[in-house]
Amino acid sequence: MALTDFDRRRIELYLAGLHGPDPDADHEDDLRDTILCGACETRESIDRRYPDYFSNGLGIVYSTYIKQAQDFFAFVAPRSCFALCAADNRARFSHPTIVKSRLVADRDAKGVLLPLDRNRHWDDLLRISQCDRPFEQKDDKLVWRGATTGVFNRSDESLDYSARYYVAFQKHRNANIDLKYSKLVQLDGCIDNVPIDLIRAHHDAKGLTIAEQLASKFLLCLEGNDVATGLKWMMASNSTVIMPAPTCETWFCEGELVPWEHYVPVEHDLSNVEEVHDWCLSNKGRCREIAENGKAFVSRFLDTWTEMSIIRTVVREYLDHSDVHIDFPARERLAQVRNYARLQLRLARFVMYGAMIRRKIGTLQPGGAAMPAGGLPSGRAAS
Repeated sequence: MALTDFDRRRIELYLAGLHGPDPDADHEDDLRDTILCGACETRESIDRRYPDYFSNGLGIVYSTYIKQAQDFFAFVAPRSCFALCAADNRARFSHPTIVKSRLVADRDAKGVLLPLDRNRHWDDLLRISQCDRPFEQKDDKLVWRGATTGVFNRSDESLDYSARYYVAFQKHRNANIDLKYSKLVQLDGCIDNVPIDLIRAHHDAKGLTIAEQLASKFLLCLEGNDVATGLKWMMASNSTVIMPAPTCETWFCEGELVPWEHYVPVEHDLSNVEEVHDWCLSNKGRCREIAENGKAFVSRFLDTWTEMSIIRTVVREYLDHSDVHIDFPARERLAQVRNYARLQLRLARFVMYGAMIRRKIGTLQPGGAAMPAGGLPSGRAAS
């Protein structure tokens, strides 16, 4: 299948970090969670080279980041090596580095995107066909459930609070606005600097299942450590996504989402969330169109062969601009030959998994354009 203009735009975005300006001479990489890796290198070899690098060992870091990146590099160039940031990322780099996520404002900061941690980010799409319902059959609630991830303690004044931080300050008399934390995490060591009592008052330990959230017309989506993991399944549903403008992006190209077309915008500090909800209730037809546009956006990522073609192009271009080299002993080289077959099997599973998602949720049809002529009722634009 030939690549579309959007596919070519995606390739340009994923590789944007290769073509940015060189960093200042005094710039130092944030080396936390960043490693060098061979395409077919064994886990034992990586463990030996980085024995104390990850506080809890390779563990989930290996399966979530390293192994998945290896799948793609072994597919294109089995003897190649690459630099990888094996974590949620907001850092800048001085050398081309494979990342799962990066700041939209830092597209030119040497981070090259690949679809890592893909199971966590895409698995929930499989549930949509089982538990979604038509837009008209949903209630009028705006709901959100999520963990206390992101910046809750501004020890660095250059950082903005996470949008999730402001959930603790929400006081709504409107029972149709239901915003709660489902998990309290990452608060150790900064309890004195966050409104812990307010956070606990907004804690719903039971949470809401995806099916329970999909009973509502409007879903609030808030970034955590980087992007909002749930954005894909929300946009694949018949509900309308309400969210602040994305600051981070992954393979899903969150930075390309257009307010009033793919989502209804709200202020980062949620200060106008009631106003936005009122607008949605008064403009349900437009909200339904926005939901359809979101589904159409998701559908652009569901053709497995297109995805593999784009991945191949990104990896090749990365290797053309990277000079990572690792000297492996002969025994490890021999082990890598055997490991190559396992990597190819995993890649085949990735291809089949993508095809399964496409079959499961079907073709997501686009709706019409949804750009409102007059903005919010008060004339105040949410950004």
